[in-house]
Amino acid sequence: MSEIPKSMKALRIHKAPSKHYRLEILDVPQINDEKVLLKIGSAGLCHTDLMVLEGSFGDNLPIIGSHEPAGTVVDISKESSEKYGLKIGDRVAALLPKDVCGKCSDCKFGDWKYCANSKYGGINIDGYFAEYALVEAKHCVIIPDEMSFEQAAPLTCAGVTIYTAIKKANLESGQIIAISGLGALGTLGVQMAKAMGLKVVGIDARSQPIELVKSFKLKPDLIIDGSKIKEEEAMKEIIKLRPEGYEGWDGVDATILTADPTSSHSFALNLTRRHGHIILVAQPPELNFNFKNFIFQDLTLSGSLHGNEIDLKETINLVHKNGIISEVQKFSIENHEKMVDATSNEQRKGKIVLSFE
Repeated sequence: MSEIPKSMKALRIHKAPSKHYRLEILDVPQINDEKVLLKIGSAGLCHTDLMVLEGSFGDNLPIIGSHEPAGTVVDISKESSEKYGLKIGDRVAALLPKDVCGKCSDCKFGDWKYCANSKYGGINIDGYFAEYALVEAKHCVIIPDEMSFEQAAPLTCAGVTIYTAIKKANLESGQIIAISGLGALGTLGVQMAKAMGLKVVGIDARSQPIELVKSFKLKPDLIIDGSKIKEEEAMKEIIKLRPEGYEGWDGVDATILTADPTSSHSFALNLTRRHGHIILVAQPPELNFNFKNFIFQDLTLSGSLHGNEIDLKETINLVHKNGIISEVQKFSIENHEKMVDATSNEQRKGKIVLSFE
């Protein structure tokens, strides 16, 4: 392992709203007993990062952006190495929370990912758009040698988030799940759900993502272009996915909302069967649902946050075992403005990542 330099390139936000990050030279951070130092191989750009640039998460600035890291452990304390089974040279993906308190009710009795006292890399504390970054040792998961950092980085937020949402739907093999929005989360989600034995309906209104999921080995059983088909016709196609002799309700059993537009929400809710489950992972400025969907269809709405280290390990194993991929568009740190500008392309597909390789 090469010697760790004293300085590094990083992308920081100094004020919000901002259109772009600022490329700076900063000191390489130092480890402590609970945090390890990663040499970042790739870091993902997420929709939440754009919200940080817009100022949606307050003014805890300046901070380094990104909350989706994958890289190589280059410094770790003896205590953390022994406690978490990590060593210098390990290739890992890591979750975004930092400084989880371990004392609140969620940490003690629930799931630490809901810790109200934790900080989030790239959101209210330094993240991973940097050559080196600190991550929590306990949040690191070793990735297979065959998995590139560009494929691993999206799994730490987009991948684990959609995987956890699919699990939260609590469906049995053969039941039908719809994923509304075929962006970075949705394109991973349709592949994961298929690998988990579910019948999958992919919904979008953009031609590029629709064509992308058609090319997957694990493609949806049904793809609905919301710009071209009415709800009534879409429902007829969903009914055809049921086995012969099926008796039950029309529509999908559960729907995951990954897209922000409220028009996509109402479309998807109307395709969900009575007594079905709606899982929200999108982050629109506000929600606008028709009460009829919930009172007369008896739908249940749940939010779903990212995952914990167990979920991330399961996500990585599922992806690796089944050859699941993210369509990746890579940028260097010098081209960071083009990276952010690429998000405004409505026909973009897959995941944008900053690559240091």
